Amino acid sequence: MIRRFREQSGTLLLLGIGLFFVFGALAALDLGTPRRMGPGAFPLIAGLLLVILSLIALARDLREASDYTRADWQSAGAVAAAVAVFAVVTPAFGVLPAAGACALAASFAVGRLSLPRRIALVAGAVLGVWLIFIVGLKLPLEAFRGF
Repeated sequence: MIRRFREQSGTLLLLGIGLFFVFGALAALDLGTPRRMGPGAFPLIAGLLLVILSLIALARDLREASDYTRADWQSAGAVAAAVAVFAVVTPAFGVLPAAGACALAASFAVGRLSLPRRIALVAGAVLGVWLIFIVGLKLPLEAFRGF
C-alpha cells in the first residue's frame, strides 16, 4: 500500500497543485468574459488542464502496474533552472532572449542533444514566442531590452 502511494505521489502532487489553482482562481480572481478574460481565467484554465491530465495519468497508472523509478534530479534541476533563468533574464534583456535562455537551460533535461539540435530547439522556442505572443496575441512585451 505504501509503495503504491509512493508510486503515485508525483501524480497526486500535480493533482493537488491543479486543484489549488482552480479553487484559487474561482475564489479570489475575476474570470472576466470569454471576449475579455480577467486575471483568473488563465490560472483556472491551466489548473483545469493539470487536473484533467493528472486524473488521466492516475487512472492509467492504477490500471497498469508499473515499475517504480527514481526521480531524475538532473531533469528536475534543468527545468527549475530554466524557470529561474527566464525570471532573471526577462527584466534585463527582454522576452525573446529570455525564451532562448530558458529553452537552452531546459534542453539539458532531455539528455544528450547534439549542438545543432540544441540550437534548433532554442531558435524554435524564440520564434514560437515571437509568433504567438508578440505577433499573434499582440501582447505588449518588450522583445529586446537594452539593444
